[in-house]
Amino acid sequence: MPLSPPPSPLSRLSLVKGFLQIFVPLLLVLVVVGFMHYYTLYTTERVSRESSETLNVGLARRMIASDISAVVGDLLFLVEHIERQKIFQMDLSTMREQIGLEFLVFAEKKRLYDQIRFLDEQGMAVVRINFNDGNPAAIPIAELQNKATRYYFQEASQLASGSIYVSPLDLNIEAGKIEYPLKPVMRFAAPVFDVQGNKRGILLLNFLGDRLIDNFTHAAANIGEHIELVNNEGYWLSSPVSRDNWGFMLGNDATFGKRHPVAWKQISAFNSGQFELGDGLFTFATVHPNQAALETSATSIGSVRQSELRRDNYWKIISRVPPSEIYSSMPLFLRTHLALYLATFMLIGIGSAFLAYSHLRHRRAEAQSEYEQRFRHTLENIELAAVALDRSGNIRFCNNHFLSLTGWQRHEVVGENWVEKFAPQDNDQNVRQVLERMANPEDFPTHLETQVKTKSGSQRLITWNNTLSYDAEGEVIGVTGIGEDITEKRHAENELHKLFMAVEQSPSIVLITDRQGKIEYVNPKFSEVTGYLQDEVVGEYPSLLKSGETSNSEYEALWQAISHGGEWRGEFHNRRKNGELYWEAAVISAIRDTNGEITNYLAVKEDITERKRLEQEVETRNRELASSQTLAAMGRMASMIAHDLRNPLSSIKMTLQILGKQPDVADDDKVNELRQISLSQVRYMEEILSDMLTYSRPDAITPEWISLEKVIDTAVGLAQRKIEEHNVKLQTFYQPGLPTIFGDANKLRQVFSNLIVNAAQATDGVENPKIAIEAMVELGAKGTGLRIEICDNGCGINSIDRTKVFEAFYTTRAQGTGLGLAIVKRIVGQHHGTIELHPNEPNGTCLSIIIPTTPQSPEMVGNRPVEVTTS
Repeated sequence: MPLSPPPSPLSRLSLVKGFLQIFVPLLLVLVVVGFMHYYTLYTTERVSRESSETLNVGLARRMIASDISAVVGDLLFLVEHIERQKIFQMDLSTMREQIGLEFLVFAEKKRLYDQIRFLDEQGMAVVRINFNDGNPAAIPIAELQNKATRYYFQEASQLASGSIYVSPLDLNIEAGKIEYPLKPVMRFAAPVFDVQGNKRGILLLNFLGDRLIDNFTHAAANIGEHIELVNNEGYWLSSPVSRDNWGFMLGNDATFGKRHPVAWKQISAFNSGQFELGDGLFTFATVHPNQAALETSATSIGSVRQSELRRDNYWKIISRVPPSEIYSSMPLFLRTHLALYLATFMLIGIGSAFLAYSHLRHRRAEAQSEYEQRFRHTLENIELAAVALDRSGNIRFCNNHFLSLTGWQRHEVVGENWVEKFAPQDNDQNVRQVLERMANPEDFPTHLETQVKTKSGSQRLITWNNTLSYDAEGEVIGVTGIGEDITEKRHAENELHKLFMAVEQSPSIVLITDRQGKIEYVNPKFSEVTGYLQDEVVGEYPSLLKSGETSNSEYEALWQAISHGGEWRGEFHNRRKNGELYWEAAVISAIRDTNGEITNYLAVKEDITERKRLEQEVETRNRELASSQTLAAMGRMASMIAHDLRNPLSSIKMTLQILGKQPDVADDDKVNELRQISLSQVRYMEEILSDMLTYSRPDAITPEWISLEKVIDTAVGLAQRKIEEHNVKLQTFYQPGLPTIFGDANKLRQVFSNLIVNAAQATDGVENPKIAIEAMVELGAKGTGLRIEICDNGCGINSIDRTKVFEAFYTTRAQGTGLGLAIVKRIVGQHHGTIELHPNEPNGTCLSIIIPTTPQSPEMVGNRPVEVTTS
């Protein structure tokens, strides 16, 4: 029995869904725990870093204040020492020697000062000790300089007793130029008074700034890579980037404020603090050198006037931790705890997979048991065959519909092998192979049709849809098949297919439309005949084939017949896709549904173009045969008449001519008039005989290249007697450069002379009779030709006579045989030309002849009828 596998009971998608339902919540818990763990470590480290930055900035500030305090203490000590020794009572030389000795000893012991100077009240250096890189020495008197113009002397000389001047920290300048290598200095000055209280000079210490900066750096060594010291204008005094230092003296306009404008605005506004911006964590403190000096001098002296101190001289100690360091705890956290969290992640994944697999197996076992119970109950109540097989192909279940279909009883079927019981002998091997493929569900076909034996021995064709059954382990244990008996349906399909193939291969055109006439189907023969593909015409109306030759009344009759359920038979002259016309015979009828309502229209048509052509050819041949027979009879009659009448007419004509020469007859007017009438009638009878012989015994033309103008001119000459007789004015016009034609000059001369004579006779009784002859080139659908028009202003020809004038023996005159235009028609036809007769406005008739210029094989009369058009 054919089987079709359903989706796997424990499919990968089900396992993934179950796994995610357990794994995702646990993973979220792990993520939350990890985040809290990291946030705790980050917060702790952040607080520790902020505290460390604040502590180190404070240490740096205290170190600077300590250095300034030490210098101020040394300065006050020297001032007090000089004032107590009463050296100003000594002579200048002794005083200079005494002060110089003490300064030299002080410089050597302290080793902090680049210069120790004493300037008198006019700014002249009295004593100057230079440190000389650790080898202090006094400067000779001759080299001593006057510093009265320097800013530090001018400001210090204004100080009162006990006051101190502190200069900004800058680079030392000698002889007006910055000293190299760069030597940062800071000048401390205090006034010196004698015992009488008179100001005797200024004591000046040049403090080595490198010592202060080194102590500043060492005090904040833990943050040395990002701590900076700037002055009140934002210029760097100490920076991790050495090229930024001393910009205000070296011409470098880069400042901390320009590099960090938002941070500098906040740092400038407060003495100390800590804040975080996008470019880092900033910790800062302010150092006021004057304030430090004030605190030291106040402690040493007791009271100092603060107004005498510089308050615009301050420094900013700034620590900036870049963002990369602030958030550097994540890599550290990952290095420290990544292994732990990965292990936890893997443990959660493995546990989730195990739990999901166990849970799904349990649910699948319960669902399978419940499904089988419901499924069997459903199968008992459906109008389809249902059978359940185990892996070996033994029948475990079958419903009543299947038993009714096969004619067996339930106890005769359940437990039996499917192949042995129901598979036909010629197909049992194929059924066994299908059952063996149950071990590989993915290899089973989805649907299959098989023949099933009934109890009576007949076979029924059943199409099966199958569902595999699985145990809790996901192994296939059997299959349930639901089948539909399609024996009659397949038979109908086969019959319908044969009918369809018959229509497709039909030699007739088959066309089906809807009730509105839109095409729904055409068979290949339609495309073969019309040239239209099926996709081009479906949805269109059959009117796209119309040539315009079928009248509306015929179409109305057609629709009247078929819309009432009748049948219409007839013929159409339609147009193919390439523009060619064709004939078809059609039978059109209505198609009705089971309720008798018209749903479609069917047209069966046959291409009868060839049949029409053959019928027309047969008709033409018959007409030609009849004409030949008539001409043959006429020829015999004309020969007999010519033989029996020409000799008597010749004798009468000769007698009348001889009689005219007799003197007595020639002088008698009445006799002579009668003789002329007799001769005229004899010539008229000869013309009749000649026309009859010419028409009844046509001869072949002898074509050659000829000039049509010359032929017409000769014809005019032949008809000149008639032209003059009717007093006609004749005009000719030839288009310049007319080509020659391949034709018989004598025959064409006969044509044109006959037509000119007819035109002259037609003007009889007309005032100012005229004939116009015009020759021109004609470019038509059939090629190039010469068009000759002969028009008169005579009485004209009515519409009835215009359709008959080219028939033999038809004439509108009292005299005449009616053969002239028939002969003209035949000669034009021998030259493959056409004749057109139409009225000449306002009066008269025009006759147009078109003769092709291309050489064609000349034909005998009767082989090709000339085309005659009348309008």
